[in-house]
Amino acid sequence: MRQRYLLSLILLAASLAFSVVMWLLHLPFFFVVLFIPLIPFFMRERAVRRCPVCGWETTGSERFCPFDATPLTETGGERGE
Repeated sequence: MRQRYLLSLILLAASLAFSVVMWLLHLPFFFVVLFIPLIPFFMRERAVRRCPVCGWETTGSERFCPFDATPLTETGGERGE
């Protein structure tokens, strides 16, 4: 979750800078980019499913391992977070 806040702050700074430049150039619709910092909050975490036999992992909709047909078990949030 901390990564989302950091990404949002970076996107907010960039979109504000872009908006100021567009405003100084007298170009309309510069405010349209101000919603961009909210994008990371709309990305939902995907559940990781893992095969208990071979260790194969997926974040997709698969319910069974494609290699040995074992039912997958849910292991929590996305890897790397």
